[in-house]
Amino acid sequence: MIPVPAVAIRTPRDFCLPTPPVAVSLRNLPHSASGGRLPLREFRFFVQRFLRNRLAVLGLVLVAGILLMAASSFFIATGDSVIRQNLPVRLQPPSSQHWLGTDFLGRDIFRRILYGSRISLLVGITVVAIGMTLGTALGMLAGFLGGWWDRAISRMIDIMLAFPFLLLAIAVAATLGPSLRNVILALGFATFPAYARLVRGCVLSIREEQYVDAARAIGVGPVRIMVRHVLPNLFGTLLVYGTLRISTAILAESGLSFLGLGPQPPTPTWGNMLSEGREYLLDYGWLPLFPGLAILFTVMGFNLLGDGLRDLLDPRMKDSR
Repeated sequence: MIPVPAVAIRTPRDFCLPTPPVAVSLRNLPHSASGGRLPLREFRFFVQRFLRNRLAVLGLVLVAGILLMAASSFFIATGDSVIRQNLPVRLQPPSSQHWLGTDFLGRDIFRRILYGSRISLLVGITVVAIGMTLGTALGMLAGFLGGWWDRAISRMIDIMLAFPFLLLAIAVAATLGPSLRNVILALGFATFPAYARLVRGCVLSIREEQYVDAARAIGVGPVRIMVRHVLPNLFGTLLVYGTLRISTAILAESGLSFLGLGPQPPTPTWGNMLSEGREYLLDYGWLPLFPGLAILFTVMGFNLLGDGLRDLLDPRMKDSR
C-alpha cells in the first residue's frame, strides 16, 4: 500500500487569485505576474516559501522525475526496441536484464513505460494548451463584454458542462476514431468549458477594479483593456489551474487508451499497457502494476505541485516577512 499525502480539495472559485489594485499592463507588470526577472531578494523569498511546503517540493520532485523519464526515452526507448517481440523471454519477472520484467510478447516493460511517459506528457501539455486558449478567449469575452455575449457563451458552456468530462471525451474520441491526434482533440474540446467558466468568474471581478475604470475613462478600447490589463492578471490563476489540469488530461488519456480509443497497439501507452496486463493480473502482477504506478505518481506529482503553487501565488496566504 502506497501512502498518498492528503491534499485539500479546491473548488474552481478558489483558483481566482486576488488582483493587485493598481493598473497593470504588459509593459509595466509586477515581476511575479509578468514572468520577468525577480530581484534577488524576492527570488530567494519565493524559493524559501516554496521549500517550506513539503508537499509542493514532493510534487516538483515527481514532475521532474517524469520529465527526466520522457527525455531519456529518446535515448533508451528508440527505434523498434519498444515494439520488438522476443517470445523466448516472455512473462519474465523483474531482473537485472529486464528491470521491470517483460510482457506476454517478450517486450521490455521498462522501455515501454519510458516511451509511454513521452506520450502522456505530450497529451497533457497539448490538451491544456488547447483548452486554456479556447477557454480563456471565450471566458474573457463573456465576462468582460457581458450582454448577449455572456448569455450565449454561458449557455453553451452550461450545456457542455452538463455532460461528464470523461463521457464527453469518449463520445468525441469514438466519433473521430482511435488515434493520438484524435485523443488530443477530444480532450481539448472537453476541457475548454472548465477554463471558460473559471476565467469568466475571474474577469467579472477584475473588470470592476479601478484601473479598468480608469482605462475606460481615457478612451481605451475593450480589446486593448482585455489584452493589456485583464489577461496579465489571469496569469497566476491559469498557471495553477493548468498545472492541475495536466494531471486530469493524463488520467483521461490513460482511460481512453484503456478502452481502446487512444493510440493503437503496438504503440505503448500507460493505458493500453494496463489493458493488456489485466488478463495476467493474478499470475503476473508486474504487468499492470508498473504502468499503474507510473500513472499514480505522475498525477499525484502534478496535483501536489499545482496545489503548492496556488498557495504560493495567493497573497492572502503569504507569510509575513
